[in-house]
Amino acid sequence: MKKVALVILSLLIVGFSSLNGQSLNLKIGAFYPIMKSDLWDLNRENLAFGDADMIGVYWGAEFEIFMGRQFSLALEAGHYKRDVFTVYKDVVYEDGTPIHQDFSLRITTIEADFKLYPLGHRKLFNPYIGFGIGLYAWKYYQGGEFVDFEEEIVYEGEAYTNTITPGFNAKLGFVYRYRRSFGISFEARYIYLKGQLSELFEGFGKLDLSSITLNIGVHLFLR
Repeated sequence: MKKVALVILSLLIVGFSSLNGQSLNLKIGAFYPIMKSDLWDLNRENLAFGDADMIGVYWGAEFEIFMGRQFSLALEAGHYKRDVFTVYKDVVYEDGTPIHQDFSLRITTIEADFKLYPLGHRKLFNPYIGFGIGLYAWKYYQGGEFVDFEEEIVYEGEAYTNTITPGFNAKLGFVYRYRRSFGISFEARYIYLKGQLSELFEGFGKLDLSSITLNIGVHLFLR
């Protein structure tokens, strides 16, 4: 899915190369999952794991088409992944050996956004707000050694979900246009995303994949 997102972005850049008022924006930042669902709660309760362990790097590329001085349409493709290796907090084997468990989350995004520049986008300092929809290809994996507290046994197993889910996003940021063809930016982005887990996670509700991302970026203005 990550390769597909990059191919789509490349085709759009080529296809709109003859239009006026465009920019290619390259972003990198910190991805903060919100994690307000029952599976995350169970992991926090049983495992040596906290919210900070899921903070990871987000990178993305955005192609933006300006419509007049105050509005634009943008398509962004990006990716985040995080792997966590942990142990049970309060349970060990009889010889004191820790009980290990691993899980990972990967999200590839394709977002279409409408952006408003209240002061216009050709000044030195250009704040903006944006909102849009997206398709999010995500995979959650959890495996290793599981403790059955009722039977008091430890067994090995794994479960995963690999699917695509629609969601929504909102953005707030600014672009410092250092030169006519070059700028730098800071952006805060919120994603609302709830994903249905596979039947391997029987008894759990939707997984909260919502997040806040803080990005810095480089803007290359094509005109």
